[in-house]
Amino acid sequence: MRKTAGEYAILWVSIALVIAWTFIPILALVWASLMPFNALVNGGLLQWPSGMGFANYEAIMGIATINDVFGGQPEAVASGFLNSAIVAIPVAVIGTAMAIIGGYGFGRYRFSFKNTLLFALLSVRLLPPIAVLIPYFVILSALHLVGTYLGLIVTYLTAVVPLLTWVLMGYFASLPIEIERAARIDGCGRLRALWHITIPMALPGIAAAFVIAFLTAWNELLFAVVLTGGTAKQTLSPALLAFSPTMPSGGANLGMTLFAAGSVLSTIPPLILALLVQRYITRLNVADPMTLEGN
Repeated sequence: MRKTAGEYAILWVSIALVIAWTFIPILALVWASLMPFNALVNGGLLQWPSGMGFANYEAIMGIATINDVFGGQPEAVASGFLNSAIVAIPVAVIGTAMAIIGGYGFGRYRFSFKNTLLFALLSVRLLPPIAVLIPYFVILSALHLVGTYLGLIVTYLTAVVPLLTWVLMGYFASLPIEIERAARIDGCGRLRALWHITIPMALPGIAAAFVIAFLTAWNELLFAVVLTGGTAKQTLSPALLAFSPTMPSGGANLGMTLFAAGSVLSTIPPLILALLVQRYITRLNVADPMTLEGN
């Protein structure tokens, strides 16, 4: 049935609204990051001041100095990029590897107390992060891991592994088991079949799990502030928080353009990662693991 002119109008208006809702805040952030240091506070966002350029980006990355009022905070943001990468990459790699094993076991096999274990795994995600913050801090303090990469990596793994296990459990369960069984009949062991047969088929789900783990570690703020804030191992989110307009050291000291520049830069690594794995994620098709049989 052909759409009427009114239906086409509603369709295109809806598309335009979605695009505007999505991209206007991003464009405003980029525009603010290009403004001179104090122009945003003095004249607002809707202006074209003289001196538009990349000075804020140079200051954030430590290439140039705008003002010493921040006490070296731009340098903390620059080092925060490196610290976040040092934390996020191991979390993504280790968390995805652990979730592959757990997701494969839960998705392919039936065993006693399976549903109980799944509920226990899910219950880890039901608690609000603030509820477990103090216990984590006490435990990591006793182990002398506060202010270290390892402490943050372990903390993030406890959050991402249960989530990724659920994601990959559904994906492994949706894969045709006949190919794996044929490989087993031909003499291929379980681990070899998993490595050479099942994992290549599950690459879309694995890529999605890797991105989820990376983004979780890259963007996390609460635990990063408490466990590394103010230390040499401080990640990007706590460093950017000092420039936030909601913080006394941010908006009151005219740091909003630096905050905008740092926020724009912080989106580049996740964007690059998304582009690299896009061809796998677009093939993602997760089925309900409870409706499929294991071997």
